[in-house]
Amino acid sequence: KTMGDFHAYYSGRKVAPILTIMIGGNHESSNYLQELYYGGWVAPNIWYMGAAGVINVCKNIGTGENFHKIATLRIAGLSGIYNSHHYSLGRFEMPPYNRGSLRSVY
Repeated sequence: KTMGDFHAYYSGRKVAPILTIMIGGNHESSNYLQELYYGGWVAPNIWYMGAAGVINVCKNIGTGENFHKIATLRIAGLSGIYNSHHYSLGRFEMPPYNRGSLRSVY
């Protein structure tokens, strides 16, 4: 909700009230997000799409024999921020970072 509150969700102190799907940008904790390069749960109810990803969000109702899918929403995302110097280099940053790779890790 505000800048600098990611740690509260990551630690579990706060919980997102609804399913939240996120990509990485320039204000997220990139050191934590790099651990989930292909995506995954970063906190309860918060899904990180990874460096790039596509997911299907389905709304299901019923149980057992009465179970069926109502709707599916396909969401695609690309993490990162545009930088003309790094645009065509690819994503090869790995710890430990040097001064140049630390700035391009986003």
